[in-house]
Amino acid sequence: MHDKFRILELKKIFVFILLFCSILKGFAHSPDWSSLMIYEQNGRHFLAVKSSLTAFEGEIDYIFTKNAYKTPEEFKQLVSTYFQKKCLLIINNDTIKFSKPSVILGHETTIFVELTNLSQKIKTLYLKNELFADMPYNQCEIILAIKGYPQKQFILKKENLHEVRLFTENGRWTVEDKIVSFFKSSDLLVGILISISALVIASIVIWRKKISKNRFC
Repeated sequence: MHDKFRILELKKIFVFILLFCSILKGFAHSPDWSSLMIYEQNGRHFLAVKSSLTAFEGEIDYIFTKNAYKTPEEFKQLVSTYFQKKCLLIINNDTIKFSKPSVILGHETTIFVELTNLSQKIKTLYLKNELFADMPYNQCEIILAIKGYPQKQFILKKENLHEVRLFTENGRWTVEDKIVSFFKSSDLLVGILISISALVIASIVIWRKKISKNRFC
């Protein structure tokens, strides 16, 4: 009896795993879901974007029209050109160049580019990917797998303007708080203090003039 119960439980777990895998597969082929990975291989750095072929076709057809390409190679060229315009990577305030683009077509289509002039020590990282921003429910999973740094995952979506700012702190990736970073600039803070001081002084001068005027009336 005990063995039958155990077999039944194992069957339930197996069915659950199959269902879970099918859900993950569905996400992988969803036009609203994409992934962007930055990784290192044999001392070279690469960036890869994956999504369904439907997502790529929808975006290219929307921007360039369906008549813009007739062959798979022409479609690949449009994908590569569009990617260069819609993806931006800045590390340590240097814009990273995307070289040797390669597009692999399939149910899950992938763009590969090699990253050049990448600094060995990363202090700050800014990434903006609007490749599928025209799709209202698009979400892009960001995966950072760079040697010497912990793996980091983040979701780009409409709510965060399809961008993320990160900096390294104590060996970890930390998302930059826009409100905090706004006040981190010393020049900006000094300017704000000077403006406030000028307003206070002006208010005092006006107040004193009003009091003097009332005294002689």
